[in-house]
Amino acid sequence: MSIASHQRAAANARFQTALAVTGFLAVVLIFVGLLLAQYLPAPYASWSPERLDEFYDSHNDLRRLGIVMMLFGTTMFVALVSGMKVVLARIEGPPRTLATLQANIGAAGTVLLMLFAMITAVAAYRPERNPEITQALHDLGWYMAFISAVPFIIQALAIAVCVLGNKQTLLPRWFGYLNISVAVLLLPGVSMLFFHSGPLSYHGILTYWVPLFDFGIWMLAMAWAIWYASRRPDPADEALARAQRAHPLSLDDELPRPTDGRSDDARTEVPA
Repeated sequence: MSIASHQRAAANARFQTALAVTGFLAVVLIFVGLLLAQYLPAPYASWSPERLDEFYDSHNDLRRLGIVMMLFGTTMFVALVSGMKVVLARIEGPPRTLATLQANIGAAGTVLLMLFAMITAVAAYRPERNPEITQALHDLGWYMAFISAVPFIIQALAIAVCVLGNKQTLLPRWFGYLNISVAVLLLPGVSMLFFHSGPLSYHGILTYWVPLFDFGIWMLAMAWAIWYASRRPDPADEALARAQRAHPLSLDDELPRPTDGRSDDARTEVPA
């Protein structure tokens, strides 16, 4: 590897590490924001508009601070999407179909997470308004975060297929199986549309608690994967190194000599 190539690789590793650290900070901001906003535990889907209005009217400034932290944290999810695109592209090579799919669907998911924070911010902005409007805004924001599990399911499956479907040494295979489990555990979130109480309502264990911690663990796992892959050589470079070790070029090997179309006798003939 040339000095320039080595410097580029070192710079890319630093950038990837920065993306991984950003993803870790995103998890911290989201969960601290949820605590400050008093969304842990979540408001009940069965609450009346008046009860939900009382919820938003109490500790409102602290809730707004928590929502701002959630907005920063959810926006920073894009760092994980970008980092995983680089990792998957290194695994796949051209044409990088799964890496592109992961990046595009992950970007869509990032927008939905941001809308969750922004719409709940609007709900907290005017707690004196009609309680039914506040309830509608809260429901809309909550749906952005949890019923929108489908983009994240596709993203996790794209990562799993890339990791498990290629002969690669960049990431361990358990990371691919982890992404499959993430997709499965996010799936119950789409059922919240049909329930106002119980484990499948939007405050229930199967549609809120399990997907929430599943998503947090997934974000931490992606941050680790980006950091880990940044310290690994490219699969193509490893293959080249293996080929060179298998067929080393000896100094005693006869190298082809350049010819100009003349025979050795003609080239060595000395004019009289």
